[in-house]
Amino acid sequence: MAQLELKNICKGFDYPVIDNLSLELEKGEFFVIVGPSGIGKTTLLRCIAGLEKLDQGEIHIEGENITNLPPYKRDVAMTFESYALYPHMTVFQNIANPLVAMKKDESFIKERVTEISKLLKISNLLERKPHEISGGQKQRTALGRTLASEPKVFLLDEPISHLDAKIRAELRSQFHNLEALREVSTVYVTHDYAEALSLGDRIGVMGNGGLMQIGSAHEIYEKPNSLFVAQHLGQPGINSFEAELSSEGDSYFAVAGEFKLPIAEDHWKILNGKKISKCHLGIRPQYIQLGLSSEKSETETTVFQGNVDVFEALGSYGVMMVSIFGESFTLLTDPEDRYQHNDNVSLKFDPKTFHFFDINSGQNLI
Repeated sequence: MAQLELKNICKGFDYPVIDNLSLELEKGEFFVIVGPSGIGKTTLLRCIAGLEKLDQGEIHIEGENITNLPPYKRDVAMTFESYALYPHMTVFQNIANPLVAMKKDESFIKERVTEISKLLKISNLLERKPHEISGGQKQRTALGRTLASEPKVFLLDEPISHLDAKIRAELRSQFHNLEALREVSTVYVTHDYAEALSLGDRIGVMGNGGLMQIGSAHEIYEKPNSLFVAQHLGQPGINSFEAELSSEGDSYFAVAGEFKLPIAEDHWKILNGKKISKCHLGIRPQYIQLGLSSEKSETETTVFQGNVDVFEALGSYGVMMVSIFGESFTLLTDPEDRYQHNDNVSLKFDPKTFHFFDINSGQNLI
């Protein structure tokens, strides 16, 4: 039996936001929903929590239909991107509040708050009040209060979005060590693909009122079922451009203006079998390599020369944008590399890593 089940749920305001969405989560599963802002992620959590009334569909927790139950009877705990702490209480008291309400033993409360405060790196703040701590510390306190409760489902809405990069990375690595999360289903919403990839047992990419694709981080990243999914999972984003497909003897190409890129024979056979003559070609930045300066462009090779448009060194890696025959490509480089605008470089492509998307629907064709 699923711990949390959504059955064909719909919710709209002046326009459809959630449209016939279904989902099943097992006990202990950490499910991450990723997608751009304004796509309906928070609305979905609010529907599960009972803060928004469904237009259609059902919500079940451990087999019980809770669709029409008020929020306080649903046995869910939700934390919001914005925090709301009790100003007269200390950090310890704010985190402990749901446990006190449940009349838990004092020693249990102390143990639980200690565990959570260590995870969230606010152990040294337990005696302070909200006006004495920073915005990021307030957000961690609000998250701690949610994690301290004992619901059947956790709903976490961008819970670490306001924290600095170092703290976010540390918390991501610690989430799965929290005992409280092992006994419940967790739905975690973010627009940050790195959080989604590192946290989720499964990931759902949200768009067009539903979950466009559900799977493991590896499945969705390497085999996106649509151009929309490919564009919203990965940083830098996937390179994509319109191309016409053609063959010359035993060679096969994706052609965009003067740019003529060889494609793999097995891909050609699938596309030709579907009578596809035009598509969106997608290439992940990390699958484009810098070639040697001595390597020249040749019609039937995957090495092309281009000019640097932009180069940025970002600490652990560099990001470069290169133009080839009017098409712009983003790739990752060594952070020690240094390039100037208009430098001439060679790029190497690996045809086995290409994605082909329908020119109209955006669906993956391979």
